[in-house]
Amino acid sequence: MFPTSELRAKSLADVLAAIALTVGFRPVNSVVVGALRPSGSLGMVASLDLDSVTPESADLIAVHAANDRADRALVIVYGEDQTLAADVVGAITCALHGQAVDVAQAAHVDQTTYRDLLVDDAPARPLADIETSAVAAHAVAMGRNLNATRADLLPRPAARAARAEASNAYADQATEADQTAHAVATWRLILAGMLDGPAIYGEMAARLTNTRVRDAVLLSMVPEVTPEVVNATAEGREDGAAVARAIAAIVDPDRAHEPGHAAHDGADALAQIVAHVPDSAPAWSLWALLAWWTGNGLAAQDALDHAGQGYRLAELLRQALAQGIPPGWVRKHRAAL
Repeated sequence: MFPTSELRAKSLADVLAAIALTVGFRPVNSVVVGALRPSGSLGMVASLDLDSVTPESADLIAVHAANDRADRALVIVYGEDQTLAADVVGAITCALHGQAVDVAQAAHVDQTTYRDLLVDDAPARPLADIETSAVAAHAVAMGRNLNATRADLLPRPAARAARAEASNAYADQATEADQTAHAVATWRLILAGMLDGPAIYGEMAARLTNTRVRDAVLLSMVPEVTPEVVNATAEGREDGAAVARAIAAIVDPDRAHEPGHAAHDGADALAQIVAHVPDSAPAWSLWALLAWWTGNGLAAQDALDHAGQGYRLAELLRQALAQGIPPGWVRKHRAAL
């Protein structure tokens, strides 16, 4: 599920362009439901694979839409089977009506066309309409890619030679004594743009296997956490309270902070680490947490697939995603509306 802002759409093509931009890519074989509030703003946007649509999953999406204070919704089905699309819209519509949420717009999008499902015998329109819509034109002007795929949400792997160099650096660090202070200093230099390259990313991936270093890296990206607290966490001089406060700043709507520059810079650095060390569970887990914090639930979900099973931070985030829990600042914002 994804938080978003006001939807400025005057046509179905605008709506479909806005949905693709909100999700971050053009969906495939899925249904997307957007919650519209009485003010006209677009709130929660949820995506579900077509083969996962059941009465129970439809009811769950409808409950989330109602909890988001929606009185109307958008239902867009992406796939090749028009009959299936109509059935899915019917199932979602029934669930939404059960929560007193009307369907303002329903559409079917296949590989070449789109069609309004609320208008009888509506003609199929070419996808070029979406790509040339006012919303799409604005997105292009802002440097956004309307034709991104879901795979584009994740960091791309580095070149094979770079990954090999990073792997060697990782192995070298694994044989050295624990150097938590050095690890935090290295992380800060990476964030400042003063250190980079495969060997650095391999070294940092090895350092992140130390839980204290991982926690310190997390703290470094949370607003109002001082460098002294970050250092103390890495060196084991904190009892865990600082980490608990940091998690609360991300999860708890009463203490919530929106991600700032440090979080965005940290996500870029972690993207480089996982690009060079693709099996780094700590780096993938932290990157997934930042993706979720910034509202990109699907990217977080896919990143957790790379983190593997059994890593505690990843498991906690999986639970939040499974329950459809958005980050704290989103819930705080919704409560204020």
